[in-house]
Amino acid sequence: MTPILDGIVGDNIMKILMSLACVAGMCLPAAAETLSFKEARKALPRANAKASITFDAAAVPAADRAKIEAGGQPLEKLLGQLGASIPAYGALAISPSEGLFVDWLNGAGQFHSIGDARAAALAYCNGKRKGGSAKCVLLVEVMPRGSSEEDVFSLSGPANAALRGAYRKLKSPKAFAISAKTGNFGFDRGDGGRALDACAVAGKGAKDCRIVVVD
Repeated sequence: MTPILDGIVGDNIMKILMSLACVAGMCLPAAAETLSFKEARKALPRANAKASITFDAAAVPAADRAKIEAGGQPLEKLLGQLGASIPAYGALAISPSEGLFVDWLNGAGQFHSIGDARAAALAYCNGKRKGGSAKCVLLVEVMPRGSSEEDVFSLSGPANAALRGAYRKLKSPKAFAISAKTGNFGFDRGDGGRALDACAVAGKGAKDCRIVVVD
């Protein structure tokens, strides 16, 4: 007996289900497409691309600016130094109530997109700030030079280097997987299962690993 979800029949049923979901206002997102190595390489900046650092000096409390500049250093120079210490894609967030002079200040770096880095930096900061303090805001962002927030595909520097190096040298079939939440990645030969396992192990149990490159 032929399974009801086989071949063309299965495709038609899926289209009908998606149409019904859209009518109900719950359009299902299309599954993320994978790229080949050649497509991924063209979409990415150089693996050793220099960082582009942006910051919002207005987010720093006036008292902190005064304290920093009293020491003879412009605030903007300090923020540039902070950005230089965070690997791309990276971000740093602060609570406007608590400012820069807290013992838990730390950036989130080596994520696969600036959106992932922003989310990680804000989550970390909001988890550390005092209960009565203002919610955290983004202060510094770091991206590889030549990249854009609108890029449809991006990887952290280490993942980019691994893709162009060790992954490229593997014989097909092979796959490359990433975790958006942890910034980790993994790759291996096979149909993708081992790449997902490698990503999960690297991410210390990351549960959001997904295949992004297949050859």
